Amino acid sequence: MDLLALPARSAPTVVLDLETTGLRCDTGDRVIEIAATRYDADGERTVHSLIDPGFPVPPNGQLIHGISDAMVEGQPYFGQIWPQVQRMLEGAVLVAHNAEADLAFLRAECARASLPPPAPAVVIDTLLLARSVFGLFHCSLPALVERLGLDHPTPHRAMPDVRAAREVYLAMLGALERDRELSVGELIALGRTLGRGSPERLAILAALRLAFAEGRSVCIDYTSAAGGALSTRRTITITRLRPPYVEAHCHLRDEPRVFKLTRIRAVH
Repeated sequence: MDLLALPARSAPTVVLDLETTGLRCDTGDRVIEIAATRYDADGERTVHSLIDPGFPVPPNGQLIHGISDAMVEGQPYFGQIWPQVQRMLEGAVLVAHNAEADLAFLRAECARASLPPPAPAVVIDTLLLARSVFGLFHCSLPALVERLGLDHPTPHRAMPDVRAAREVYLAMLGALERDRELSVGELIALGRTLGRGSPERLAILAALRLAFAEGRSVCIDYTSAAGGALSTRRTITITRLRPPYVEAHCHLRDEPRVFKLTRIRAVH
């Protein structure tokens, strides 16, 4: 099965999240909670467990996620839980927020447990999409949840974060699939090609410069930092172009507005 060719919305997908004792797996921080839910044609399947790290949970970590020594005492070790998650990942797209950080922790834990490291066939990072495709500055999962008006009652716990990441992912897909359905491969390509300074970003700037020089209006797909829809399509007439900002009359609002170039995803 070629995952890259499948529609992103219906491809088998595993959303994963970890909680850890700290931020540095290379200096000994450990996984203390793991949650993963697979969504496919058979429905939903979840693996969720607290993990005994083998040492006391640092106070700074407890302040973030609220997981105490008493909560992890007697819980399984990582090596007892990971094989279940590894099987779940087979033939699926892995979706995670700050995916590389989670994968680094998983690789370190697998090495300690003498288990094969994670090898997901396809990875989609909602943090990368938020930064590169939508040009957002505040890209933490709680910030995105707040930006989208989603319910997230218990941030920094693995299972609620899996649910939140899933909702953020679907909201991003909804914004990007305005005109047509995207494949997994096309979605990944957007994350790679719309980064700062990329040829596609330069092409957007060139198209705006040409429209300004010719005195004509253009249609843009834009993400506002203030809230509301993640992406709106609006017609603008540029009055001043001074990167990274575009001053224009917004026909949608019928008023002068200032747009940020990094949040203009496309020019039509």
